[in-house]
Amino acid sequence: MSSKLTLYIDDDVIHHIKNYAKEQKISVSKVVNNFLTLLKQNKTEPEETTAPITNALQGVLKESTSDKEAYHKHLEDKYL
Repeated sequence: MSSKLTLYIDDDVIHHIKNYAKEQKISVSKVVNNFLTLLKQNKTEPEETTAPITNALQGVLKESTSDKEAYHKHLEDKYL
């Protein structure tokens, strides 16, 4: 089921989205619908709400031995 919706969007955003829709050969309504569908999916799947680069970096420092004191010592040595 589809319903009509009125949105107030900045002119520059409208211009950009119209160009994007034209390049993708889809309607602006479809672009907005796809975006809102992604937001809905992210709401129900919290592990997917982070950016791909963030997901790629998760766990990188698990075996790190650094701590706050070492970081503060580094900053003191660097700036004092």
